[in-house]
Amino acid sequence: MTAPAREPVRQGLPPVPVRFGLAFSGGCGWAACLRAVGDEVTLERWDLSRPVPSRSTLAGGEDGAGGALDRRCGVLPLDDGTVLVLRPATGGDGEPAGHAEVLAAEPSRRGPRITRSWPVPAMLAGFLLAAPGPAGTVVLVAVEDERHSRIWWLHRRSPAPEPIVRIPGVLSGGVWLDGGRTLALDHTSAAHRAQGILVDLREGTWRRLWSVSDATTDRIAAYSPHSGVLAVTTTSPGGQQPGTGQIGLRFPGGGTVRFPEALNRSEHPRAPLAFDAAGDELLVRETRGAAERLAVYTPGWERVTPVPGPPGMLWPPAGWAADGRIHVRFAAPHRPPTLATVPRPPAGEWWLAPDGADGGWAEAETVELPGPAGPIETIVYGGPGWRRARRLVLALHGGPLAAWRLDFEPLFQHLAAAGVAVAAPNQRGSTGYGERHLRPVIGDWGGPDLDDVVHLARALGRDRDAAGLPRPVVLGGSYGAFLGLLAACRAPDLWSGCVALAPFTSAAGLRGGAPGPVRDRVSRLSRCDASGEPDPGRDVLRACAALTAPLLIVHGARDEAVPVAQSRALRARLLELGRTEGVDFDYLEADDDHNGVVQAWAPVLREAVVRFCLTAGRASLRDPERR
Repeated sequence: MTAPAREPVRQGLPPVPVRFGLAFSGGCGWAACLRAVGDEVTLERWDLSRPVPSRSTLAGGEDGAGGALDRRCGVLPLDDGTVLVLRPATGGDGEPAGHAEVLAAEPSRRGPRITRSWPVPAMLAGFLLAAPGPAGTVVLVAVEDERHSRIWWLHRRSPAPEPIVRIPGVLSGGVWLDGGRTLALDHTSAAHRAQGILVDLREGTWRRLWSVSDATTDRIAAYSPHSGVLAVTTTSPGGQQPGTGQIGLRFPGGGTVRFPEALNRSEHPRAPLAFDAAGDELLVRETRGAAERLAVYTPGWERVTPVPGPPGMLWPPAGWAADGRIHVRFAAPHRPPTLATVPRPPAGEWWLAPDGADGGWAEAETVELPGPAGPIETIVYGGPGWRRARRLVLALHGGPLAAWRLDFEPLFQHLAAAGVAVAAPNQRGSTGYGERHLRPVIGDWGGPDLDDVVHLARALGRDRDAAGLPRPVVLGGSYGAFLGLLAACRAPDLWSGCVALAPFTSAAGLRGGAPGPVRDRVSRLSRCDASGEPDPGRDVLRACAALTAPLLIVHGARDEAVPVAQSRALRARLLELGRTEGVDFDYLEADDDHNGVVQAWAPVLREAVVRFCLTAGRASLRDPERR
């Protein structure tokens, strides 16, 4: 193996804009979100009452905010146009300081400006909820630590929040069930048990509201104050990702929760988003392979009606206004996350909030590639000639129960701009394709999914050999990095290179060193606890002697999901086998967390990955002196 030559990476892509933290006012007349471009974070406020929503902005350091806005902030627009910003404090090391403040950004001629603040004495994370009615009172739900949350009243004219009740566990979500006294919240206990609870804010008490069993993930999803219908979800652990299980409806008058067949019988996962103003219809998000779409469920008629729209990705929350328009966060491969406004269902052109870089991103399409057990939907960048591009990357998603979606992927955009085609397959184990496609990988990591990856690489390699082109580079993050390393070990001649971003080396190794939630997930979804000798073909440390392709390993020193010790152990094993760092493999340890490395957000890291994919190649691999 030879070290890749240093070839300049083509620059010229605009900075990636990201919108996040979207929230709506109670009457859905206003929306607010944060928009980040690099380190600059801007508050956006949208007037939704107009036929075309209009935007005003507040930059992080304006009007005495003192750099108040960053990626940790949360926002809440109120019905009068004021926007509240919840800002967790950080220490000198960038870690949470354990307290926070709430800022009020009020309308002015030049746009929103910070006018006042309230201190929050204890908070690591949290969110704001506006109480129904004109009183201007807000509830702050603060997560104090891993074991306790506290709910506060935030009165607009009071100098400080007023504590209401402290609850063991972590609170999230939140819908009002009446005029401002009772609140339904998602509650996760110290044992990671998820259920819905009801909090009486006047009495300062709480009780269980929605729970199926100790083995299910049960959440509150949406509520209609007009009809009194509550939408909930329940998900069995291990079978699907949280939020993609059964959808239930609880009607006024009590009684058991109903699980309508029309809403739940589809193999395509659905998640409830919002009720219409009258409470007669429920908006749901439906995942169909690599794309998502909106649909409307009508309880009285027991039917689900798709809402036509562009292929892409959708995220809660959604706002369904009284005029029938729907507002939601949307993204596509060539569209960074943005605000979308959908005309009254069932038809009409979507309006997408513009960005300065609109039109500058590579488009992608989905194709079906033959697999050993059936077609494999694959997202490809590179146009019709992607198979015979000068360089090709086969990208593997994390998970294992996850999938590539028609989302905006900055790393793929930078690869495409450098002339590297990308094929991102949803091999077996991927979600969104039904139980038959998902189930084979549960308890069988590096089994059917690895067979699919190797099969695709052989087919693509034959085409590229015929054209005199390099074999693909396999690239993966987290579980995808583990799978990519196994593929490079099982079939070393199929690859020009391997990029492993935040990898682990085996299920048992990850389970032994990962934090509690990750350890629990590994135990549920793999067989690393089974008796007997583990399969050496699924342990990278035991299989990596077979590696011949150049290798790039990247891990974050602050990785909270996959400990950096996993990559350090792989580096040590390669050195033990006589491999030379900087020649046979490269090892980068970034001052970053798991997501930062897997998504290659840092420009230096992203450039290193793109350069490797452009230049990875082989010398005379059959020279016995090199083995």
